[in-house]
Formats: sequence, C-alpha cells, structure tokens
Amino acid sequence: MAYPDRAVALVEAAGGPGAKIRGPHVTEAARAGDPLAVELFRELGTWLGAGIADLAAIVDPELVVVGGGVASAGDLLLEPARESFRRNLTARGFRGELTIEQAELGNEAGMVGAADLARH
Repeated sequence: MAYPDRAVALVEAAGGPGAKIRGPHVTEAARAGDPLAVELFRELGTWLGAGIADLAAIVDPELVVVGGGVASAGDLLLEPARESFRRNLTARGFRGELTIEQAELGNEAGMVGAADLARH
C-alpha cells in the first residue's frame, strides 16, 4: 500500500500499516523532527489550549496539569496548547493567566492515585 510521503516515517516507525500507528510512534517521530508528527502535535495542542481557555472562563483555575500518555510529548504538545490558550481566553485583561504544566507522574498518575486512595 502506498502512503503519502508525509506519512512514511510514521508508518515505518510503527512497523506497518496506519492501523498500527500508536501515540508513542507519533511522539518518537515528532522528537526526530518529522514534519507530519510535529504538525499533529501542533493541531492537538491548539485544540487542547482552546478547551482549557473555555474551562478557564468558567472555573478560573490557576493551574492545569496535563497527564496521561500524550503528556510525555512535553513541549511538543504544551507549547501549542499555551499559545492557543492565550489566543482563546476571554476577558484576558481581567483574569490572571493560568499555568499549563506536564504531570510529573505521566501515564502512571492513575495507578498512583488509586493506590493512594486504597491506602487511606
């Protein structure tokens, strides 16, 4: 099967057809500078930032922590999210700007939280 030139690196990283591409493959390709993978993170980050801006307009948090497997991409995801947040936040001059950070526990956060709840 032929793939668009832009997708070749992702297909090769996954070791097969598009159905085998997983998040870690995209992250690895983006870190290696693959333009398609970087573009995918930029688009995802843009949507994430817009959603955080909507949430901030309602609950006005000081901090948003992004976790899970996708957060392992770090600034590949978070920088576009921060840019989008600043562009989309309503009443920007009247509210403090929140901080968007990567979760320290990454994809393990759910298990750590469940273990902590069980302990108490």
